[in-house]
Amino acid sequence: MSNMLTRAGVSSSRAGDHSEYLMLISLELDGMLDADEKKRLDGHLERCSGCRSQWQLWQAIDNRLREAPMPVPSPGFAQSVAQRLALQERRRNLQIGVILTVFTVVVWSLGLVGVCALAGTLIYTNLERLTETGLFLSEAWAVAGVVGQSLWDVIVELTATSTALGVASTYLVVVIAALAVWCVIIQRTTQPLRSRAWED
Repeated sequence: MSNMLTRAGVSSSRAGDHSEYLMLISLELDGMLDADEKKRLDGHLERCSGCRSQWQLWQAIDNRLREAPMPVPSPGFAQSVAQRLALQERRRNLQIGVILTVFTVVVWSLGLVGVCALAGTLIYTNLERLTETGLFLSEAWAVAGVVGQSLWDVIVELTATSTALGVASTYLVVVIAALAVWCVIIQRTTQPLRSRAWED
C-alpha cells in the first residue's frame, strides 16, 4: 500500500498520518460518503495540500476511466462462445460414453471368462458323473420312445374298429357338451357381478 501511495505522490510518513483521509477519498470517488464524512474530507482537503493533490490525481484518473469507451464484443461473439461450449460438452459426453462402453465390455468379458472357467472346472471335476447321467438320459429316452410307440400302436388298433371309433366320438361329444354347459353356468353366475360393476 505504501509503495502505491509513494508512486502516487504521497510519502510513507504522510500516508501513515493521512491514511484515514485517503480512505475517505477512495470512498468519495465511489460515491459512498455521507454528508458528515464529505464535510470532514472537504475541510481536510482545504488544509492539506498533499491530500488535495492526491484527490485531484485520483479524480483525474477516475474521470479518465469513466470517459473511456466501454468495450463492445464483436457481432456473433456470444454465439461463438456458446457453440464452443456446446462442442466441448459434446466431446466430454462422448469421452464419458466411450469410457463407460469400454468399462462395460471389460466387465462383461471378465464375467464371461469367469463363467466359462467355472463351467469348465465343474465339467472336468464331474466328468464321470456327467457321463453316467448322459447314459441314463439316453436310456430313458429310448424307453420313452418304446413306450410311446406302443401306446400309439394301441390307439391305432383301437380306432381301427368301428366300435372303438364310436366310443371315442361319443366321449368327445360328451366332453364338448359338458364344457358348453360349464361355460353357460359360469356366464350366468358372473353376470350379476358384471352388471353391478357397470352400475358402480
